[in-house]
Amino acid sequence: MSSEPERRKVDVEDRKLLKSIFIALFAGFCINVTIGLLLDAEELSEALRRSSPLLFLLPFGMVFLIYLIDSIRFKLIFSRFSIKISFRDSFFNNMLGYFFSSITPGSVGGQPFQVLHFSKLGIDSAIASNVVFSRLIEGNLVQLTIVALFFHKGIVMMAKMGKGAYLLFAGMAVTILMTIVLTLGFLNPHLLGAMAFNLEKSRLGCFISRVAKNPRWAEKISAWSEDLGNGFKILWHHNTPFMLLDILGTTLTQVVWALSLYIPLAFLTQSRPPFPDFLLSYCVCGLISLFIPTPGASGSIEASYLLVFGTITGKPAATLSAILAWRVGTYYLHLLVGGARYFLTKVPRSVYEADEGGRIRRIRRIRRIRRIRRIRQSVR
Repeated sequence: MSSEPERRKVDVEDRKLLKSIFIALFAGFCINVTIGLLLDAEELSEALRRSSPLLFLLPFGMVFLIYLIDSIRFKLIFSRFSIKISFRDSFFNNMLGYFFSSITPGSVGGQPFQVLHFSKLGIDSAIASNVVFSRLIEGNLVQLTIVALFFHKGIVMMAKMGKGAYLLFAGMAVTILMTIVLTLGFLNPHLLGAMAFNLEKSRLGCFISRVAKNPRWAEKISAWSEDLGNGFKILWHHNTPFMLLDILGTTLTQVVWALSLYIPLAFLTQSRPPFPDFLLSYCVCGLISLFIPTPGASGSIEASYLLVFGTITGKPAATLSAILAWRVGTYYLHLLVGGARYFLTKVPRSVYEADEGGRIRRIRRIRRIRRIRRIRQSVR
């Protein structure tokens, strides 16, 4: 009887996820069909005829390459906290983090899921939050660097783009603003606690208390933010070389993401826009998804990229074909694969413990080490 409410709760959550997946697929289909009807039918059909399965499979595989890179980065950074996370758990975390970003408006669901997953495994939530959200800061720092390096190119492009210039301008402004806000939040984590205490007695604070079923939620936020600040010092103050290496990993993933669209675009439009110009446009246009209400900006992100890259190539119909191939490979197929992985995989709980040396490992790994040591002792 006790498991019935939990099972019912899981069923409700699963139905919500399925609904989000359906909305993403339906919104993408409707918006893309509408865009296609507005373009030259002959040019569009010609571009679609030149498409091949490779143009879908290549971006699809490149996302797995990104999972691989990010999984290695997680293993490297968690090691700074004496946590030996398994590659399997790291890969699953990155894959499902992308899945939850793909089904939430503003793509905001990925990082909370990653923290929750690590916490369920038995890893301290403050450490998990620090590692996950430090990566978010790194992404914004890399994007800010790209904007700074190629800002002059962005100005030149905006002068030629008409309405597409508004997207570039908004993307660059959001990049700068988000980087400043996130950096200040990590440099002054006590501000999070102070804000929570100020909100605690307000209407919003009372609402949060009812939802969280905890009238002292602000106190927990304050303690969590202090732990976050301590973890920040461990990562950024005492392990600067590792974090710089991790930033290089972030830069590499940004380039791979951009290439996943650049290759289909160059093939189908038979043009090769300068990669620095393309990289700048790709990064800043991607941030537009933060303001689009559909899950994962499904459909709307295709329209945003078309508005910018259609002007750059001068071939909007062929550009749309390339964007569709890219989105099918990097988004819609991974939406289905990630969903299947989520529903078919049971996440274990509290499987990480400290070994005899104080290093946190998976339980089966700890037991195997202890068994080997007992065998060796008995032989002696």
